[in-house]
Amino acid sequence: MSSEAAHQTDVTVEGELKPAEISTVLAHYELGNVESIRTFLAGSARAPKARITCGEGVMLLKRLAPSRTDLASLQFQHDLIDQLSMSGLPVAEVIRSRENRSIVASGGHHFELVRWIDGTRYAYTDREAKACGAAMAGLHDLARTMVSQAPVRRGFHDRADVASALVGLQRAADGVVAERYGEVASTLRAARRVVRPHWASLEKAVAHGDWHPGNVLMGPDRVRGIIDFESVRAEPRAADVANGLLQFSLERRPGTGVEVWPQAADLRLIAAFAAGYQLVARRPLSDEELAAIPYLMIEALAVESVITIHRKGRIRKVAAEDVLPWIVGRLSWLESSRTDIIEAIKG
Repeated sequence: MSSEAAHQTDVTVEGELKPAEISTVLAHYELGNVESIRTFLAGSARAPKARITCGEGVMLLKRLAPSRTDLASLQFQHDLIDQLSMSGLPVAEVIRSRENRSIVASGGHHFELVRWIDGTRYAYTDREAKACGAAMAGLHDLARTMVSQAPVRRGFHDRADVASALVGLQRAADGVVAERYGEVASTLRAARRVVRPHWASLEKAVAHGDWHPGNVLMGPDRVRGIIDFESVRAEPRAADVANGLLQFSLERRPGTGVEVWPQAADLRLIAAFAAGYQLVARRPLSDEELAAIPYLMIEALAVESVITIHRKGRIRKVAAEDVLPWIVGRLSWLESSRTDIIEAIKG
């Protein structure tokens, strides 16, 4: 939701919110005089958005993707955001309609309106990594009474569809490409075998489920806003931490080629993110959680990569056969650096 994180345009694009559609939905809200409405191109094309400037401030209107319109889950997301906001965690406030609803139904779709947050991109510094880890711990602790109400939905651990996707990708490929898919599958299976016996006993939390730099807006060395709670779920907090460590410790600069993407994570950033988490968390990460985290990082990377390639045939506009060596190399680094990762988390 940062002006630096997305492109805004007045040009009509396929799937954008139409003026009549916006007008009908906004009629459900007390917003004062509407000064401007601009298409906001960010995130999934299946969930078009518009930036609204009005008497009540700046808002973001979003038509929810059809796959995200389970009303019970949506209501939980909004209740969670209310809880976090009242507790002081910086999240995008959900605006209630005249009917005191957080979800508006119109034209066969569901919409939400949230208050705009100005922020900058995560800059891969120690201080910002520490702030992002602390914010995650704050979310987990402030929502601890809501775990039993949270949706129980599939995360990245032990996803059956990933195994079948890998089989399909490997069969459709040949030569070196097929061998690399086989390496991904082998590394993923090994990580799953390690995590599986411990999964049920790991401490559960309300996990954000998609904790990456695009969903955390920064101010000077602090978090200004946490957005996109669509993947929120009840699961072991170690999975959320592992994905955060994975996402916030590796910088791939926009516009650079895959040949210069680093395979090794920045252990300094891993240590900073973990230090922030441990500083705020009511209970520090247990030895069992620490032992599982490097393998959960492997699972998170493998699942994200495989599902993206299966659906799109590429990652960040890079063809599957060109990005596969990087994926294999990065998985190999995570596997061989387990001890270093755990020591960095311990600080």
